[in-house]
Amino acid sequence: MPRFISVALIAAAATLSACSGLELEPEPSGPLVPMTRLRAEPYSFTYYSGMKTFERLVVRDAAAWQTVWTQIHAGRTPVTPPPTVDFSREMIVVAAMGEYSTGGYSILLERATEDRTGGIAISVHSTSPGSNCVVTLAFTAPVDIARLPLLAGPVRFYERSETTTC
Repeated sequence: MPRFISVALIAAAATLSACSGLELEPEPSGPLVPMTRLRAEPYSFTYYSGMKTFERLVVRDAAAWQTVWTQIHAGRTPVTPPPTVDFSREMIVVAAMGEYSTGGYSILLERATEDRTGGIAISVHSTSPGSNCVVTLAFTAPVDIARLPLLAGPVRFYERSETTTC
């Protein structure tokens, strides 16, 4: 009987950690790297983008930036010009959740830190609506965008997912 209880507790803990979005890998904790989101408020840059699939992008040149900006604004007219970026000193990171058939989804680039490999670790926080949440009945495709100092090392994204309880 005690062995059954131990197995049941381990199974319950594994189920709870899977449902709560807990990560097995610790969040990066190196020195902060200055990161400026293109939207100052703590909301996604846009909820209605043209980026229909899950994406994590690092943009290091003007041509790629124009392409990504156009993709984000697909289906809108007119498309405003992208913010000016000095790619000799800066780079852009983009996080897209993909397309959903309702509202209630959000994505935020939370912070950037140096990692042990000489690169940058970007913390991404995604939020999904719970089953009891009232949501809009509109297709959404949340995207967030930030600028960072240009670094030649690798950029890794650390994901944190959360389901809103309503």
